[in-house]
Amino acid sequence: MKKLCYAAAGLFALICGAPFANADDKTITLKIADALPNGHIVHQFILKPFMEGVTQATNGHVVFQHFPAEQLGKAKDMLMLEQSSVADIALTVPSYISDKMSLTAAAELPGAFGNVCEAVKAYRMLTQDGQVLAKYEYGVNRVKALMSFPTSASSLMISSSRKVNSVSDIAGLKLRTAGGAHDLTVRSLSAVSVRMAPPEVYESMQRGTIDGALFPIASVISYDLTNLIKSGNSTVNFGGIVLTYSISETKWKALSPDIQKIIQDEADKAVLSGCKKLDAAQGEGIKKIEAAGGKFFEFSADDTAKLDVVFDDVRKDWAAQLDKRGKPGSETLNAWTAAIKTVRAAPNN
Repeated sequence: MKKLCYAAAGLFALICGAPFANADDKTITLKIADALPNGHIVHQFILKPFMEGVTQATNGHVVFQHFPAEQLGKAKDMLMLEQSSVADIALTVPSYISDKMSLTAAAELPGAFGNVCEAVKAYRMLTQDGQVLAKYEYGVNRVKALMSFPTSASSLMISSSRKVNSVSDIAGLKLRTAGGAHDLTVRSLSAVSVRMAPPEVYESMQRGTIDGALFPIASVISYDLTNLIKSGNSTVNFGGIVLTYSISETKWKALSPDIQKIIQDEADKAVLSGCKKLDAAQGEGIKKIEAAGGKFFEFSADDTAKLDVVFDDVRKDWAAQLDKRGKPGSETLNAWTAAIKTVRAAPNN
């Protein structure tokens, strides 16, 4: 089993007398699991800088073993891996386990955010101690959110030869979704939602099992779908897929306050730096898809107005459905809307 280990040399720490350099200190090794293919842009832009940053800041006292590509379990099992201590940190995708983590979908609804950095900052606000997602999403599942982000807004990507230029053309298409809010969006457009994890998309597109997908453009590149995309729209946010590297509460509480602070500081630093790269990857992905023969189209003003109405209804329906189940759907949606407004109003955003 391939392990990617990151450790800073302890010699500098011993010479300089830095913290965590005592001879009695035992190295802390944290196991990280995710379902992303090795070398995914999330690894490059966020996870690797985080691991290296923590190891350097602790002078080699904290190191990591990274198990990518579902080596420790399937994408839908990541939360369980943390809860059972098979992994200390895992990349959970709430939309894959909407029965256990349904509220994150407030950030995955169509039109929920403008860019990755905006979403990162707003989501971080709601996962702070005492806030709605910290209480009702992560706390009840005995994990703590460390780094949360969408890879980018989900775009409409068409892999079949069927011509799509308007909202009405979407009706009847079989579209891959991540579940959760994606399902509501696709059904509202009279299309067929087909839930599946990203590793299954390539074969499904190639065989024609699906006509396309709601998929982040940057991930099209990571999953080698470029040559399969025949057309798409890159200007409308059909919803996001929020990914979170979270840590089990048991492991978190076992760490000293000093180490906790370093880990969270480096996590915040990694996502705030990485989100800029993820936003830039959107444009680069478009160029690669076009170079492979894919064509991008824009919706007309009338169709854009229709989508705005559909998306607004989806957001209201999502909140109402959760409220009926006794979950704080409206509270979470209102908190998300307020957080986005706060982020947008902040200077130098």
